Amino acid sequence: MNDNLMFDYLLEMGAMRPEQEELKRKQAMIDALRGNSMNAPQGQMVGKHYVPPSITQYAAQLGQGYMAGQGQMAQDAAMRGMNAQQREALERLRRQRMGGMQVPGAYGPPDTGDGPAY
Repeated sequence: MNDNLMFDYLLEMGAMRPEQEELKRKQAMIDALRGNSMNAPQGQMVGKHYVPPSITQYAAQLGQGYMAGQGQMAQDAAMRGMNAQQREALERLRRQRMGGMQVPGAYGPPDTGDGPAY
């Protein structure tokens, strides 16, 4: 590959690096929220008396699960967008590379029958 094209490719992928790190951070937060929503609320001992979990603790647990699901849907959409950006960048570089080369066919010059066929 042409050194200039490789440099352009690395620049474009490097420009997307902060977005990738942000997506990783958000995914870690979603995973932690989902993990918290899977733990059942527990009661506590207050003095000699057991106090069971309240309805609000259960509601908070359901809310965490809901928010984790909503966050995951947004995260999936962001990942699809990132993948589309990378695909467009690679396609653009492929077109530049093919534009700079004078290749008559898709797989190289046509076979003239002069040499051995591998």
